[in-house]
Amino acid sequence: MDLVPIPDVPALSAKGSQNWVCIADLHIGIEVQLRRAGFNIPSQAAKMLAEIQKLSSHGDHLLILGDVKHRIPSVSYSEDREIPPFLNSLLERYDTITIVAGNHDGGVGAILPEGIKAVPGGGILVEDFGAIHGHVWPSKEAMKGRVLVMGHIHPSILLVDSLGGKINEKCWVRGRISREKAAERYDSSPNELIVVPAFNPLLTGTPINRKTGMMLGPIFRNQLVDPASVRAHLLNGTDLGVLVRAP
Repeated sequence: MDLVPIPDVPALSAKGSQNWVCIADLHIGIEVQLRRAGFNIPSQAAKMLAEIQKLSSHGDHLLILGDVKHRIPSVSYSEDREIPPFLNSLLERYDTITIVAGNHDGGVGAILPEGIKAVPGGGILVEDFGAIHGHVWPSKEAMKGRVLVMGHIHPSILLVDSLGGKINEKCWVRGRISREKAAERYDSSPNELIVVPAFNPLLTGTPINRKTGMMLGPIFRNQLVDPASVRAHLLNGTDLGVLVRAP
């Protein structure tokens, strides 16, 4: 399949015998947690819904790489109220919707509308790419793909200007899979990993150019991705080159 980031949007176009739109980390209901912390922020669900509906021009099938909801482990009243109509509205634009369960998605299966498929976080093979969330080891099926696609780490880049001003920007991450490391656990492995940025606009992300960034999940903790091969791209397509981490 031809995997191409959609310009200026944290979404991936996957074109093959079927055309897919891949997104990750919606975290519907995160505003409830923020309000408890003293931040009065309106729900982002309507904004995300409109953006995802527009993306249907890029594909007939929607793949969500985990963390549809935010609360762990159960489904809160807010999520129970927001998620079903949100997904039903998306079913009006997409022929199919598949959700790879994330670490925040406990209990979400009980509120999914009919016609939406949910699979375990270890992921699935979609034509020739593996689709996972990233919080658990990929399934053997997902590792049969040419490319492995995941969410979970909410990647971003911390940019610092000449005056010391800082801004955190969502980014794409790409890296080469270490066949030697993968062979310790799998009979086959993809050539490359692509990390999809978080779709929720409130989740700017974790700066991967800091030593504390990009360590979530077994793939990175066990160095299945060659650190020297990791590259970052901004949503507008700017290639930031090979990742160099600051203290």
